[in-house]
Amino acid sequence: MNRTGRYRWRTRLRSRLPMFLVGRGVAGKGRRDCGEHEWYNHDGVTARCYHCEVGERAWR
Repeated sequence: MNRTGRYRWRTRLRSRLPMFLVGRGVAGKGRRDCGEHEWYNHDGVTARCYHCEVGERAWR
């Protein structure tokens, strides 16, 4: 896993900011493909990437 990929700095920043700032869009997810997705279960049906808005797939 490459920790220096696109948008990784935003993900680290989001984990340290108060939630009200993240909700307002400060350090939001990148709009382009990050190129190296790391998945999380969004709602039991959909998996999303931690780093970009483009990364979305069915949760298995």
